Amino acid sequence: MNFSNKKVTSTFTSPHSKNCWGYIQSIGWRKVKTDKADGVTNMFQTLTAAKANGRTVSGTIDAGNKITMLYLN
Repeated sequence: MNFSNKKVTSTFTSPHSKNCWGYIQSIGWRKVKTDKADGVTNMFQTLTAAKANGRTVSGTIDAGNKITMLYLN
């Protein structure tokens, strides 16, 4: 599923490896896909930058309901 121009209203991480979540407007909580640690870190930075600066994001959610691509608008 592709989505465009959605606000990030909340983020969550824990000390566990590659555990990152974002609450995306009208979609809800979605976990970042955990293929690579750097990818999870980069997506978390994008989610928090969007939330902190009032920006929106666009991206893709896979069949497992995980965020696989994310762009800061």
